[in-house]
Amino acid sequence: MNYLSVENLTKSFGTHILFENISFGIDKGQKVAFIAKNGTGKSTLLKILAGEDGYDSGNVVFRNGIRTGILQQTPNFNDELTISQTIFKADSEQVAAILEYEKAINNPDDNERMQKAFEQMDVLDAWDYEVRIKQILGQLQIHDLEQKIGELSGGQLKRIALAQVLIE
Repeated sequence: MNYLSVENLTKSFGTHILFENISFGIDKGQKVAFIAKNGTGKSTLLKILAGEDGYDSGNVVFRNGIRTGILQQTPNFNDELTISQTIFKADSEQVAAILEYEKAINNPDDNERMQKAFEQMDVLDAWDYEVRIKQILGQLQIHDLEQKIGELSGGQLKRIALAQVLIE
């Protein structure tokens, strides 16, 4: 089963051609490594596949339902934010609904706000999303969501970055 097809992909910066007419596919169960000299476009290719960079010509086709993301070598987080604030920074309707729901349950006197937040969670299937987030965090041994990013070790920061990629 084909997950990704890349056909005749070309990328250049000005007159410098980084790569030209490369083609490959990735099928279920395959493992792939990009091996080349520095400056030949490995990172650029990964950014293209993750949708973070454009290309000059060719085709990139993912099977329906396939998501991509990049785990940065050096995560860049705000040291003053908590893990929770960092994880829930994603720009998705589901995250916004979860955050609004959390605010609403902290103000139980506002029944209208609570009802609206509850309905939005239902409409967006945010209940399942919240469960999935908690499962990912648990599997990565991330438990104290109120801990400041600046207090974390390098390994913990990598796990936070991985959680972000998996959650998105």
